[in-house]
Amino acid sequence: MTDAPDATASSVPTVPPATRYLVAAILFLTYLLFAVGWRAGDHYVASHGFNASQTALLTNAITIAQVVGSLVAADVLLRLGPRNALTFGSALIIFGGLISLTSAYPLVFFIRFVLGLGGALTVVFMSAIVAKIFTGRELQVVNGVNSVAFNTGLAVALTFAVRMDANPTGAVITAAALSAAILALWLLVSRGLPKERASEVAVDASYTLRDGFREWFNWVFALAYTGLLSYYIVAFTFMDADTVRWVVYAGVIGALSGTAIAAKVPNVLKPRVVVVSAAVQLLSAAAVLALTEHRFATLVGVILGLAIFFPMPFFVQLAFIRPGATPRQISVTFSIFWAVSYAGSVVFIQIFAWIADATGGLGPGNVPVSLAPLVFIVIVEATFLIGAILLARHLARTRSEEPRSEVAA
Repeated sequence: MTDAPDATASSVPTVPPATRYLVAAILFLTYLLFAVGWRAGDHYVASHGFNASQTALLTNAITIAQVVGSLVAADVLLRLGPRNALTFGSALIIFGGLISLTSAYPLVFFIRFVLGLGGALTVVFMSAIVAKIFTGRELQVVNGVNSVAFNTGLAVALTFAVRMDANPTGAVITAAALSAAILALWLLVSRGLPKERASEVAVDASYTLRDGFREWFNWVFALAYTGLLSYYIVAFTFMDADTVRWVVYAGVIGALSGTAIAAKVPNVLKPRVVVVSAAVQLLSAAAVLALTEHRFATLVGVILGLAIFFPMPFFVQLAFIRPGATPRQISVTFSIFWAVSYAGSVVFIQIFAWIADATGGLGPGNVPVSLAPLVFIVIVEATFLIGAILLARHLARTRSEEPRSEVAA
């Protein structure tokens, strides 16, 4: 069985290859530097000695902002257009550098919120912008590479973790300065993108966020990712840094290999890959917890990193292979995706922190003294497996019904 052609192909304007790939690189680097700025801010927050609940709330300042940003991102993109929309999102990420000027908790919270808002807008814009200029296998590859942008940013941050600990203020400023440089490049390159016709904008506007919330697929797609996102945010904030470092490094390799393989795997098999990988994820997450101080901890951390990020190019592509998906529908899907998953993660991370505070608080390296909160977050991570199974069944049913609908038409 061959895959159906991309539903968005007919609406994609011709853009020179050099411009397309440069735009893709800018989008990737913008979100990568958001991750670096987030992690640099974590070091800055840690240097002020806040407790687990305060630290979690400052992390949730970003995730709350991402809920808000995700909900409005599709409409911001529609109103401002790709060039101005990404410029706005990037400017908010750069604003995150102002955290280096204050230690007052309310101001730190506000600046972290603005940083998160910029990241939320940017990640939705990424999916919509690439859908407008790429098709087919190129689109799959670009989406796969973009899915590892945040993790690559974390890998960069972890590589320079010692320097960030020594000079957290300098790390925050450096991340903001690099983001400003990428924004300047975007303002130059984006001039070469074709302007959307008024008729195209009108068609896009006909599919609203309310329409998106009525779709079963969008809810399950988002809720499936909620547990995985919660687990991952807790991991790089509250778990053993040595183990997490290997999880992140392996994640980069996993996502890149997943991208290369996903481009060659038929669409009918993609949901199955996600289900199998989700099962391996859950087993690996439990194993990391059980073998924290064991000699195999590093090996299990590597397996976990591969299992988390290898299926992401496949998982993201599920939104694109739905029959009749348009760039506007894709942007709405990812608005809901990030809003719901980050909203859920806010709740789960705060519960994690409350459990940590109630069972002994944080020890060296911001790691909980008790295993109880870590067991809780592993259980939460299971939602990815549950959601993957439901999505696989849904897409299989949709595919089996497609020929009958064509005959009826």
